[in-house]
Amino acid sequence: MKSAARVVPLLVMTALGCELQKAAAPSPTLALDASTTSGTGSCPNSERGRNPNGPVSLLCVISVPGNPIASSDIAWVDRGTERYYIADRSNSGVDIVDAERSVYVGRVGGMVGGFPKTPTTGGGTATTNGAGPNGVVVTPEGIMWAGDGNSTVQVADVDPDSPNYLKIIGSVSTAAAACDGGTATTHYCGRADEIGYDPIHHVILIANPSPLSVAAGHAGIDPYATLISAKPPYAVLGQISFAGAGGLEQPLWNPELRRFFLTVPGVVAGGAVVKPAAIAVINTETRSVEKTYQLDCHALNGTVGASITGIALGEDQHILVSACGNPIILHAGTGAPISVISQVGGGDEVWFNPGDGRFYVTAAATAAPSLQALGVINGETSAWLQNITDIRGKNPAAFPENNRIFTVVQITAAIAAGTATDSSTCSLFGVKGTGCVAVYGHSGRAGERDGEGEGER
Repeated sequence: MKSAARVVPLLVMTALGCELQKAAAPSPTLALDASTTSGTGSCPNSERGRNPNGPVSLLCVISVPGNPIASSDIAWVDRGTERYYIADRSNSGVDIVDAERSVYVGRVGGMVGGFPKTPTTGGGTATTNGAGPNGVVVTPEGIMWAGDGNSTVQVADVDPDSPNYLKIIGSVSTAAAACDGGTATTHYCGRADEIGYDPIHHVILIANPSPLSVAAGHAGIDPYATLISAKPPYAVLGQISFAGAGGLEQPLWNPELRRFFLTVPGVVAGGAVVKPAAIAVINTETRSVEKTYQLDCHALNGTVGASITGIALGEDQHILVSACGNPIILHAGTGAPISVISQVGGGDEVWFNPGDGRFYVTAAATAAPSLQALGVINGETSAWLQNITDIRGKNPAAFPENNRIFTVVQITAAIAAGTATDSSTCSLFGVKGTGCVAVYGHSGRAGERDGEGEGER
């Protein structure tokens, strides 16, 4: 553990807020999205979009200063600080957006980074140590935790009233002896990735999905999760290994069951499933896996697969996972499948918004597989409601107080260099070559409901 805190300067709020941006004429490639043709697309105030029953539409985009967003990972909306946090590897930090006003407010910097920078390795190679930041979560004390490259978790103060605001106040190593030799050139545990928080026992759980052996040849070894005390001095409490798994993905704290649910990808080899995708149910007190729900992709949607990534907890202990290429809704108590959503893919991170009772995913729309969409799913009925085109958008998160939904729009290196056309959601508002944050909300008259199976928009 690195004991020294690093000071990160507060960035000036130069980015354009939603209320300042008007939509340009919609691109023909986005004609499927009816929301891009209505109104100005601006966000004049936080009242618009609060109606939880109307259909979802694009409201505006938020510019983020610094390098173009060409490498990003998990996003998180925190109700306590009323902020949206984005793991922005291109700017080696976590970007922060005011979720109530839809404006950029700052960044916690000093992390490993990624494109267009070469990640700092700290030993080994960029491949073995990984980019960062990755997963992000904020505790009720206004402390942000972010998985970083080189098997490190960064701890930062994001309380605007704190003298340490936007400063990294601690760093915790998740390295294990099997993948780290303890010297400057023998780090092979990879990145500390997705992360979750148990508020009952004040424990952080974070995954190392791709560690390599420290021994010569550096073969892959079993992925593992690390449990860390969320109280200073942030001691490592233990680690759990997942034998034969194809990686580790998103942890989810289930407050009713008082357990972590961790998505565990399986393995497919030679056209057959060697190890199925699974959800591990973890007891933080015993630091062990109590039970495992396995997902049979062939039985669920007729595919030979073992993929699983995001997970979100909705109402009545319904959980949505991105697995086998689809959003799949299961019962958290039994693991029994409830619904397989076929109108949109599963994507990576998924989200449940208690403000409108909707699950959100970002993936290709089934009716238009070349177009990325924000998929909306009814959390009560488990029925798909609509897809809204969101070109290059990923990893949704929502703020329930105003029912705004945010996605990070990540561009390519070619778009950033100006050698490829920017047709992303950002470009509809004249924001080109940089990436952005797209903001969605509910529209329609008071009392109007978004009908089930409403269709592509």
